[in-house]
Amino acid sequence: MSTTQLKSGQHPSAQRATVDIRKPNSLGTRIFFGAMFFSIFYGWLNYEDFYLSAENGLGYYFGIAGGICMLVLLLYPLRKKLRSLKNFGPIKHWFKIHMGLGIIGPTLILYHANFSLGSVNSNVALICMLTVALSGLIGRFIYTHIHYGLYGEKMTLVELKTGLEQTRTDISKQFSSFPEIQRILSELEIMVGKRRHFVTQILWLPVMSANIYFKRNKIKKILKQDISNNKTELTVHHINSFRDAFRTIYNYIETSKRLGQLMTYERLFSLWHILHLPLFFMLIITGFIHVIAVHMY
Repeated sequence: MSTTQLKSGQHPSAQRATVDIRKPNSLGTRIFFGAMFFSIFYGWLNYEDFYLSAENGLGYYFGIAGGICMLVLLLYPLRKKLRSLKNFGPIKHWFKIHMGLGIIGPTLILYHANFSLGSVNSNVALICMLTVALSGLIGRFIYTHIHYGLYGEKMTLVELKTGLEQTRTDISKQFSSFPEIQRILSELEIMVGKRRHFVTQILWLPVMSANIYFKRNKIKKILKQDISNNKTELTVHHINSFRDAFRTIYNYIETSKRLGQLMTYERLFSLWHILHLPLFFMLIITGFIHVIAVHMY
């Protein structure tokens, strides 16, 4: 995009909207997760000063509250499967509660155990809980790669391809005087469009992310260099136009990346579901055994 193109009134913001997949979590969500992880880190550093007992007092009630939270987690899969619960609010609100309790419950249990190991049955229950919590975090990571944000709608190949085709046409016109940018984007399209074996594709994901990162920075340098070459003629309006142009390319690249990763993450999510459910039921069983053993012996 040369200076003459900018002056002719071809403003990047007037182009059709890109499929913007950058939908960050809300401020409340970030504060919540930050507070939970801080409380876990703080408790782990200072557990010797708490003097909490799992048998009585505050430590005991932490265990009850944490156990209730873990049981309530069952309501989310039931809400998805049972028709009788479909009128009880949107599924995304149930998912928010599921995600929140999936962090609050293990945090309370850790304080209940005072971040220490105990008897054999309590250790088994604790390890199962930590395994399920870790599995939940992995599932959350995969989930955000096939949805628009943490609580957004599920992505589809048709949506992503339609958005890419529209934006690619606009970029081809708008950046016709930048053959290097066109070449980089063409290489990107070939890279993300190549089909590989599932295991190979998983191993390729971090390589693809790194490659896309370098390509994005290279395009940014090209645009900055063009600004530098025409700095005597540019106004604030023109510089803002360049920023809008890079934002368009950034969204296009990120959407291309999502398109290249979508099928892999969808399959990973299916496999994760198969593993996560029996782990969760193992947690429930070991939790009940722990509660019974503590109160009977």
